[in-house]
Amino acid sequence: MKKAIKTLCVVAIALFAIPQHADAQFFKKLKEAAKSVVKETIETDPVAKEQKAATPNAAAGPKFVASANGVSIANPAMESFDLEFVEAVGNSAANTVTIVVKATAKDLNYANARIGDNNVTAYDSDGNEYKSNNGTGSKNLTVGIPIKFEFSELVNVPAKVSVLPVVYTTYYINSAKSSRAGNLSTYVQLKNVPVTWK
Repeated sequence: MKKAIKTLCVVAIALFAIPQHADAQFFKKLKEAAKSVVKETIETDPVAKEQKAATPNAAAGPKFVASANGVSIANPAMESFDLEFVEAVGNSAANTVTIVVKATAKDLNYANARIGDNNVTAYDSDGNEYKSNNGTGSKNLTVGIPIKFEFSELVNVPAKVSVLPVVYTTYYINSAKSSRAGNLSTYVQLKNVPVTWK
């Protein structure tokens, strides 16, 4: 009887062990198949290729370049255009701030380019957030010619704010080269923006 119970227990354990091993093998094979499908999709889908190419830069964070006037700029489209901070002017009567930059195309001419249009967000040193509420027009970028862009006005900014530690805004030069909604690593960023009040 003891021998029969022992044999029955061994058989039961073996029966439970075999499906688990088979399940583990099945899920391992499924995982490998999924990896190859994802890899094939990325290699053949142009949008997925672009996202994959952007991922390492996004993970590393934006690359800031310091300018002579102390403002650091992160330009995600630096291969297409240079960006330079010009000024940030505050209107103390209206409590608005307008930021001006210069963009110079490097590789191609771009029609209807937009920088700082209707999506500008800034923070002061106390953590207060300021946003724009209007749009700006588009401009043409010609290789080698600097063009000034005024960002949409930041509203409700108190005149006591003398520096904006960070400003985020969108850009668009064509469908392949533009900011992606909700992805700050694709936005133009300015750090330590001094505000001159008038």
